[in-house]
This record gives sequence, structure tokens and C-alpha cells, in this order.
Amino acid sequence: MRECGEKMGGLDWGLETFATVATAQGAETIDNPRHLAGTLDAIRGVQREISRKEEAAKKASGRSRGFPISNRLRKAYDELRRLHRKVANQRHDFLHQVSARLIKEFSALGLEALSIRNMTAKGGQHKRGLNRGILDAAGGAFHQLLKLKAEEAGAWAVEAPTRQIKPSQTCHACGQQEKKPLGQRWHSCPCGASCSRDENAARVLLAWLERSLSGREPADAWREVRPGHPLDESALPSKRETHAIA
Repeated sequence: MRECGEKMGGLDWGLETFATVATAQGAETIDNPRHLAGTLDAIRGVQREISRKEEAAKKASGRSRGFPISNRLRKAYDELRRLHRKVANQRHDFLHQVSARLIKEFSALGLEALSIRNMTAKGGQHKRGLNRGILDAAGGAFHQLLKLKAEEAGAWAVEAPTRQIKPSQTCHACGQQEKKPLGQRWHSCPCGASCSRDENAARVLLAWLERSLSGREPADAWREVRPGHPLDESALPSKRETHAIA
């Protein structure tokens, strides 16, 4: 059975840094490896090669569809698939390693509810690179792995009601809310709080998690963060006696 740690934290997923994790002791950041960016030039080169060979094949055969595939074109297709598979494998390994490490350290993590579809739905050509970065960072898959590994370890990895607590707009120190443009990467509040935007959001998520779990019986805390889950003894975290929710 997978083991979990004893710390409680708030985790903000992002692009500038892959994740920022806040605890009562401070905050740590996890670098974004940008797997696709490292292979993008090679992918684009193969795509250009494929386009040239396809156009030549269409012209030679006089057919826009069902044209003959040469050995060189077939090898180019295979190379493109290999490059995409390489990126997918790198991303898969990274997500599993990071999620496993975090669950090994934490017994409870507050996460921001993400809608990757909405985040990448608009913007057109000028937002193309940002959308590509969002998909490459795979926040949705990361959250799913955290939840799965937490379940296996008897820990909590819970998405907060983002629209209510607004982690990016709320000051973690005083609770004042102020809209910030996406390009504003530093949080500075009249109350004196000053930190990166991502750290502030992680601290807001940590505060929400502490409010949600503090002072409740384990079964009651479980009911709130896992609605609809059966509340027999087998459903409760096996290590809940070490969980800092008292």
C-alpha cells in the first residue's frame, strides 16, 4: 500500500512554475520541465518534411487523396510518431514522479479546480503558444494522479471551490480580493503581504483546506471533501490519526 506523509499543503498548478506548494513552514516551487518545447523544433522540421513529400506525391500522382506513400514519406510519419511518443513518455514519467513524491510528503493537499478545456478554448492565433504550454503541462492529468495516489495512501487531495475562494484574486493574509491580469506575476497587498502570485494562490488554497478540515471528526471531514463516498471504516484514511486536522 502506498504511504502518505503528515504535512498539509496548498498546491497551485501553473506554467511559469509547474507547481507551487505552500505549507505552514513556507513554500516550495517545482520547475516546469516544458517537455514539448525541447522537442518542438524537431517536430516542426519533420512536419515540414512531410508536407513537402506529400505535395510532391500529390503532384506526381495527380490525386489529392489516396496518393502513393513512398518509403521516405512513411519513415517521416514514423519519425513524427516517435517524437510525439517521446514527449508523452517524458510527461508521463514526470507527472508520476512528482505526484508520488508529494503524496509521500503530504497527508492533505488543497488543489485549485481546473478547467483545461475552458482555459484553451479561446484566444486564436496569438494565444496558440500559451494553449500549447497549458496542454503540455497537463494540469488535469496531474490532479487526477494526485487524487488517485492520495486515495491509495489514505490521504486527501481535494479541489477547492475556485469560483468562491478565487485563489488568484484573494490575498492570503487579509482576504481582500482584487482582480489581477494574467501578466501580473507578483502579489502585493496594502496589508503588507508580498509574494509571487503563485505562492499567494497556494497559500489561499492551504487556508481553505485548513478551514475545511480543522476541528472536525475524521468522518465529518471526509464527508465534506469526498461527498457521496461511503463512510464505513474502510472508506476512511487508514493514517488519519497522524493527519494534522485537529
